[in-house]
Amino acid sequence: GWKSSHAHFLIFLYSELQNILFYLIILLFIVNWMVFLKKLAAVMFYASIPLLLPFFYSLYIDDGAAFSIGITVFVLAFAGIPGVLKNIVDTISGFVRHFFHPETPWNYANIFNVESMRKQVDVLTLGEILALTSIAWIAIPAISSIPYLYYGLTPIDAFFESVSGWTTTGLSVIASVSNLPHSIILFRSITQWLGGLGIVVLMLTVIRSSESSKFLKIEGRSSSEIGFGSTVSSIWKIYLTLTVVGIILLFVADIDFFNSVNLASTGISTGGFFPSDSFDFSLIQKFVLALITISGATSFLFYRNLGRGNFKKAFFDEEFIFYLLLILLSVILIFFIDHENSYDAFFGVVSAITSSGFDIVSIIPFHNFSKYFLIILMIIGAMVGSTGGGLKLRRILILVKAIILHIRAAFLPSGTVQVVKLNGSPIENSAILESAIFVFSYFLLFLVATGVFIAINYTIVDSMFIVASAMGNVGLSTIQVSALGFGTKLFLIILMYLGRIEIFPSLALIKFIGELVKK
Repeated sequence: GWKSSHAHFLIFLYSELQNILFYLIILLFIVNWMVFLKKLAAVMFYASIPLLLPFFYSLYIDDGAAFSIGITVFVLAFAGIPGVLKNIVDTISGFVRHFFHPETPWNYANIFNVESMRKQVDVLTLGEILALTSIAWIAIPAISSIPYLYYGLTPIDAFFESVSGWTTTGLSVIASVSNLPHSIILFRSITQWLGGLGIVVLMLTVIRSSESSKFLKIEGRSSSEIGFGSTVSSIWKIYLTLTVVGIILLFVADIDFFNSVNLASTGISTGGFFPSDSFDFSLIQKFVLALITISGATSFLFYRNLGRGNFKKAFFDEEFIFYLLLILLSVILIFFIDHENSYDAFFGVVSAITSSGFDIVSIIPFHNFSKYFLIILMIIGAMVGSTGGGLKLRRILILVKAIILHIRAAFLPSGTVQVVKLNGSPIENSAILESAIFVFSYFLLFLVATGVFIAINYTIVDSMFIVASAMGNVGLSTIQVSALGFGTKLFLIILMYLGRIEIFPSLALIKFIGELVKK
């Protein structure tokens, strides 16, 4: 069965994960001596805080899952707990001094030692930032696999489910979600909701480091999209607002509150985890869920412009128009060429391009052309600065404009200067080159990974589909993921990981580790 006793679970952890626990103990011991690991411990600490929600929810409904979730929170937060306890004592003593001597300064925010953390992050080199982000995206999902181990998944399946959650991919190896306690289901959804923002954004929310722009760029966002210094707080406000609005819309559409919270969380994050094995959605409920995923895959810059009353700038943004037109044209093509049901075509297209991966309609019966077109949409992905994955529409738009100008140059006088512009602003050649290199690298990895699946005897369409889904953090699949072997699941984990933090940071991490080894 899924559920085991606490004693059996601890025995299982000891027998199956003793090596990991051994290295974890060493890691926590070294944390006090190595500055870099202190920063990693801080990221893990802040990532653990939102997971207290399913922990307390489990205690409230008494579903027996609090033990496994509590262990996860404890392990994530352990390295940061001594510092927090010290800060709590210092803060209380500071309050007492301030109470008797009002002239003595006191600040409750010192509990989190924010100023110290800010100073630590401000001195990070780019290599350290790459390493910190890349390692955090491995360590946190690894530790977050504990609840899945507790409920019977093998280590590789537990890690796969956790990585799929944090990267907002949505591919699942769990045979029956309905058999899980509600708090574990909420835990899955919260990991996707957090993953939609990005692990490092959680830390930057508190720290507000001057190095925030480097962190944000690694996780697919840029401070220039919203405004340097206000990027992180703006993301949070927009994200929370969209989540609350999504919950309300789903609840009004006659979905119970628990499922509304889960679906809104995994919809806004474009994650795609369902809180149940299947849903009998009404047409209205399907459209509400599609609207939520479209909203999550829309750039945060769009919402900032709306909030400032810049409606023209928001709705006439070239990337936003391209986004809507691509959805419309894709639905029309699939409907008229393959004669798919118009509603099925719409929901399939939305699930693919937004990278939400909600399996509202079954993709398996689709014609091969429809599947092929969905593969293209999964590769292209959503808007830059959103929770969506893939290449991102902005990069595609820049390259399309560059190609058009290159063709036009053949018919213009020699020496004529042409500039690629987006929304009236010129795009630097370095940005065009960076986009071209990234797109080439992405396609190269896609072709190699597709070849691996073809070698395992999957069809070309199924191979391209699962690889595009994993790399784009989509979650749609035409094959049964739970039936895959150990090596294939591990390979998909790597693709999900590379798709979430993008390719260049991963390569930079390898180089960074190599330089450390040389030293």
